[in-house]
Amino acid sequence: MKENSYTRKKVGLPPGTILYTGNKINKEVSMELYSFDGNKVSRRKIEKDENLSILNEKGKLNWLNIDGLHDADLINKIGEELNINSLVLEDLANVNQRVKIEVWENYIFIVLKLTELNPKNKNIEYKQISFILGENYLLTFQEGNDKIFDALRKRIELPNSKIFYRGIGYLAYAMIDIIVDNYFVILDFLEEKIDGLERKILNEFSDKLAEKILKLKSELSYLKKGIYPIREISAKFQSEDVISYFGIKNKMYLSDLHDHGITICDILETMTSRTSELFQLYYSILSNDMNNVMKVLAIISTIFMPLSFLAGLYGMNFKYIPELNYQYGYFILLGIMVVLVVGMFIIFKKKKWL
Repeated sequence: MKENSYTRKKVGLPPGTILYTGNKINKEVSMELYSFDGNKVSRRKIEKDENLSILNEKGKLNWLNIDGLHDADLINKIGEELNINSLVLEDLANVNQRVKIEVWENYIFIVLKLTELNPKNKNIEYKQISFILGENYLLTFQEGNDKIFDALRKRIELPNSKIFYRGIGYLAYAMIDIIVDNYFVILDFLEEKIDGLERKILNEFSDKLAEKILKLKSELSYLKKGIYPIREISAKFQSEDVISYFGIKNKMYLSDLHDHGITICDILETMTSRTSELFQLYYSILSNDMNNVMKVLAIISTIFMPLSFLAGLYGMNFKYIPELNYQYGYFILLGIMVVLVVGMFIIFKKKKWL
């Protein structure tokens, strides 16, 4: 729905128009700067009116984190001061932007999806994060104030932290690695849901399970759209034009990241296949239950067929039926009916139809 709304608003606007596509937010965008001068790391808040050309200052490594994408004027200001292409700025504000990596003249642009598990309702939440990695600076644009990098911030602020010593590219890698590791947490959660549904289908079969399987399939489909491209992106990390920004000494880390990307995609494929198999298992058991019901009804009908015949035969209104005048005819007929029922029951048991 959001994507369709965004498409309608975009009609007629020139390329590079910054248009925020997320939910309305009333709070101000916040910016935080980590700066490393070769000896120590400093941390401070950045005001909207500050000149951001300081990020290109020689001899320093800078990480600027922007929380919030709804301020188009601020995004435009950042783009003008750091010479960022307007098409990149347009993609920054579009929270429905596909996951990708682009190499520009003085920086690379990466778009990823953050995935988190809501502890209250156990729903998977998605947020967009974008990276602009230059020679000596890193910009991160987050859709909302996210705490996923809090552990990394603590590592940076340690007295003997070596993160900035490895270059600004290593910092970008460390963030992407945290995002990818979080994908495994979500995949583990969904795998547990698949296992649970499988057990319920086998042991606690219910008509409501079909709805749960459909919901799970929808969750997997959305997750696949958001994180499946990580394999393609991590493969591009191996190219020379991208490695030049991350640093050749960090190549082994990027290679490990690519392995994680392949593993994630393999797990996603397996889980998608298992979800389809859950449907097959569900309908197989449903069909088997239906067959059992039909079998019971058929047996009941078969048992009552001779009884109905006898009852109908002696219920005819003919005047001369010899047995009707017999003193014990009624009891004999009941006995015959009982023998028929017991005999048919024994036959069904021997043939294992019951």
